[in-house]
Amino acid sequence: MAYEGFAEYSAKKMLEHAMGKTPWTMPTHVYVALFIGDPLGAGSELTDPSATDYARVETDGTDWGTATFSSPTATITNAADIDFGTAGAAWGTVTHCAIYDALTGGNMIAAGPLTTSMPIVITAPVKFPAGSLSVRHSQTTV
Repeated sequence: MAYEGFAEYSAKKMLEHAMGKTPWTMPTHVYVALFIGDPLGAGSELTDPSATDYARVETDGTDWGTATFSSPTATITNAADIDFGTAGAAWGTVTHCAIYDALTGGNMIAAGPLTTSMPIVITAPVKFPAGSLSVRHSQTTV
């Protein structure tokens, strides 16, 4: 089963916030993570690449554009490069990325497959140029 969209954690938080039940505190930073496989809805089914030179990339609100809406989908795209640096070792073939609220561990906010898998080999630069990474939320009809 492929997974794309808001994670279980953030979907519940957004609903509780919107209904006035419990406020959802905005994270100071969000972190872009890479996955070798589908992280699924909770984000705990897989882990980030195990290479010692890999780390999630911290982003701030200014690193993202303003969300847009074209029925039925809202989209926000990176306004700045998201740069993981140059791989000092092979990381494997990255197929998915996710957004977390912490540098390690934490809660997965959203995830989805990459348009094209990225085989990360030694000395490969790993970067999402500005405008190339989008997070989407789609409405569904009942």
